[in-house]
Amino acid sequence: MKMAKTLVLPVLVTAALAAGAGPAVAQLPAPPPLPALPTVPPPPPVAAMFAEQTWPGNETKQDAFKNMTDEINTGWVNGGQQRMMIGSFVGLAIGCVSIFPNFMAGCMLGNVIGAGVGAVVGIDEGNPNARPAVEKFFATP
Repeated sequence: MKMAKTLVLPVLVTAALAAGAGPAVAQLPAPPPLPALPTVPPPPPVAAMFAEQTWPGNETKQDAFKNMTDEINTGWVNGGQQRMMIGSFVGLAIGCVSIFPNFMAGCMLGNVIGAGVGAVVGIDEGNPNARPAVEKFFATP
C-alpha cells in the first residue's frame, strides 16, 4: 500500500505533463521565402594559392617548396595519418604512466609529442622521397 501511495503522485504529474504538452502547439504563419543567394565562384584550392604566393621572386625555392609539399602529401596519404593516430595513443599511454603525480599534464604532453613523432615517422615510411625533398627545400637559398 505504501508503494502505491508513493507512486501515485509521480505518475499523475508525469501524465499531466505528457497530456498538457501535446495540445500546446502554437500555429505560426509560414515564414517568408528566402531571397535568392548570389552566385559566387568557388575559391581556388588553398594549397595551390599558398604555394603560388610563398616565394614570388625565387623560382628555385618555390619549386623546392612545391616538390616538398607534394612529397609530404603523398607520405601523409600513404600512412602518415594512421601512424599519427598510433603515435598519439602510445604517447598518451606512456605520458599518463610516466608522469604519475601530475598525470594530466603527462597525458596531454605525451599525446601531442606522440602524435608529432608518429606523423613524421608515418610520412617518412609512407613516402621515402619526403625526407630528401624537405632537406632540399631547406638547403635551397
